[in-house]
Amino acid sequence: MSNSRSRLLLTGLTICWLGFATGCSSTVNHLPVYSSASAHSSAADNTDTSLVLRADGRATQPQLTMQYLGVGGYLFQYGADSIMTAPSFTNPGLLSVSLPVPIATDKALVDTLLPERAKQAELVLVGHSHYDHLMDVPYILQQHMPEATAVGSTTMANILRAALPERQVLDISKYAAVGSTPGTWLYNRSKRIRVMPIKSAHAPHFMGIKLMSGQYLQPLAALPSTANGWKEGQTYAYIIDFLDGQGQARYRIHYQDAASNSPAGLMPNMADSKVVDMAILCAAGFHEVDDYPEALLQQVQPDKVILGHWEDFFANQGSAARVVPMTNINDFIVRTEAVLPASSQWLLPHPFATFELF
Repeated sequence: MSNSRSRLLLTGLTICWLGFATGCSSTVNHLPVYSSASAHSSAADNTDTSLVLRADGRATQPQLTMQYLGVGGYLFQYGADSIMTAPSFTNPGLLSVSLPVPIATDKALVDTLLPERAKQAELVLVGHSHYDHLMDVPYILQQHMPEATAVGSTTMANILRAALPERQVLDISKYAAVGSTPGTWLYNRSKRIRVMPIKSAHAPHFMGIKLMSGQYLQPLAALPSTANGWKEGQTYAYIIDFLDGQGQARYRIHYQDAASNSPAGLMPNMADSKVVDMAILCAAGFHEVDDYPEALLQQVQPDKVILGHWEDFFANQGSAARVVPMTNINDFIVRTEAVLPASSQWLLPHPFATFELF
């Protein structure tokens, strides 16, 4: 199919999607959305009320703090060390991303919403390269995190090389776990945090159709100018370990920024016996695959579950009163609860909510 015909088909499909989706967004007023003080104030204000997720309920000095930044973005602070998953602050409207019109990072908005403590993060983990996960990353690393490294697919690396120096971009395709075969650990400078990518997949967007698919095999000369230019590339999940003084995992997180059919994204056979303490899920698109989140949760049986990427991120400018279009969050919660142990907790966080893990 020619490029012009492909663009025409994409435009037609996305216009249909636009018409359908705008009538299919629901509120979460009936759900226990967790909001800390910072969820309703400037993200640069780090004074917030944190939720301590401990089984014994005891107050303790926090060791691992996590902040939801919206969409697929999370900030993890572990003592003096921190890493982040790719945030999306700009959030252009549905019409802008459905049509072949220019979109770009809102630099002033990013400057306002990026938490000050996020600027110390060493690694930015990118699950896939769609605009709502990657578009703000070049500016964030250029302006606010010049020593940080973006970690992701070959496509991610080839996109970011249009804006960032080689030292700030890491293609992790050769380090990833594939199926049951584990991958290679990547460590931060202090060796207190390590990550392992897992080859995963991305659910279709609607009616079995996946938009913005494809990859870049060569570095781009300039960043993409439209939503369709931010190609998915290979999608990855991540294992994130926070280590004790002996280099052993104290807390293990399984992170996904896209729903997937099993076995894509599942845990490989690990060399240690450490359990997964927390699973971070992606609510958007779960209805387009057969066994998400059940297959993952049945495999890892986590003590805690974060229901992320749930909010309507189309031009919300920080508001998360509604669910992303075409996502039945009630069904996602029911399916999550059906496979979790009775002692497990799930949390639906408001963007910029902060909570302490142990």
